[in-house]
Amino acid sequence: MLLCPATVTAGDTTSLRELVVPISPDKWKRPAPKGTFSDEMRYMLRLNNRYTLNKWYKEIKHFQDQTGEYFDFGGKTEHFIRPAAHHALTLGICLKTGVYDPSVSYVSEQEATKTTVQLIRSIAYRHKANIGRGGWGDQWQSALWAARAAHAAWILWDELSASDQELVCRMTVHEADRFLDYKVPYYRDLAGNILSEGDTKAEENGWNSNILAVATVMMPGHSHYKGWMRKLVELQLSAYAMPEDTRKAIAVDGMVLNKVLNGSNMNSEGTVINHKIMHPDYMSAFMLNTINAWTYELAGKECLQSSLYNGDVVYYALSERPFNGKTMYQKTADEKASSLIYFPEGNDWGGKRQANYWLMDVMADVYGWDRGAEVKAQEWAEARNKEMIFMLNRDTTGQYYQDKKEDTFPSREEWFGAHIAWGYLGWWLNK
Repeated sequence: MLLCPATVTAGDTTSLRELVVPISPDKWKRPAPKGTFSDEMRYMLRLNNRYTLNKWYKEIKHFQDQTGEYFDFGGKTEHFIRPAAHHALTLGICLKTGVYDPSVSYVSEQEATKTTVQLIRSIAYRHKANIGRGGWGDQWQSALWAARAAHAAWILWDELSASDQELVCRMTVHEADRFLDYKVPYYRDLAGNILSEGDTKAEENGWNSNILAVATVMMPGHSHYKGWMRKLVELQLSAYAMPEDTRKAIAVDGMVLNKVLNGSNMNSEGTVINHKIMHPDYMSAFMLNTINAWTYELAGKECLQSSLYNGDVVYYALSERPFNGKTMYQKTADEKASSLIYFPEGNDWGGKRQANYWLMDVMADVYGWDRGAEVKAQEWAEARNKEMIFMLNRDTTGQYYQDKKEDTFPSREEWFGAHIAWGYLGWWLNK
């Protein structure tokens, strides 16, 4: 039986929170990266903070009118829980890295912290690990939402009460434990037969790895640590495994590819099939693996090689490999970087996404995936900065998209902010 959150105290040595290893305070003493590119990242994040704390919080969600101890998100499926988790993560990163600026958001840092903590504690409280069957969780994508909320909590750990810390831990353990005996899904089996027509499992395996990454760094002393770690590596390797990887007798993070992989999710040329088309957006979802490297960096640990495995293959396919005579990343007439994306078989998300490709550019710069390329990753990212800042500057509220046709994803604003926050965190950690 779960303890009532109100009974959890700082001296309760049986509680999960006692297992948590917080981020070292010294980690946050890094100086802010300098230069125009870094300034532009901070500009975008500050406007996103303005949107979150004003238009989203007050005009869309009306949280200021709620009187309960915990926010009621209005539902327990994706577009009720995921937006709050994304906003909490983005705000947490901004607050701890010194990006947050009350003169831009019109909300004091103290109040912004209070709001972020309230989002975190409410998300955790409303998980079924804490309130039972009526809560959210155990859903197809719920591990992703839990991971974002857990990461935000870990970043702001000292701001949470003992009871709230316990709520977060229960949520995190519950969602991580779902994968202890999980059968990892594949697009293609070892013989080359298609198992999931038109639907790679690359992105799904990537996002499910995130809860295991944060669980292993937060609670390395947990009795399930080894099980979490094994599944974390397996999910990362499987996410963007190619058919030829299944025949390789090489070890990555202690797992031999031809023994751990039961199929592949990526084609040999670095593309993936999703929504029944060759889909660049789901190629860029490789970032779900690599953000785990930054989670490990925050913990002061060496990143897992499985977090980066085949990242160079994906990035080459996006930026250099021609399809129908064109590369997905489109150059200008004078061979410079642009923000345009070519979709060889069409696009069903609206065509105005930049943040996902931008995040891949940041990762490619940090990990050298652009070696040998005439146009470097940072040049692509700089071109995207210009486009994203243009889009942000169309609205004084900090809202990025002005029409759902620009991106049909319902949680598009939250999606945008979280991508920029992850990119800034990785840049801040490595520059």
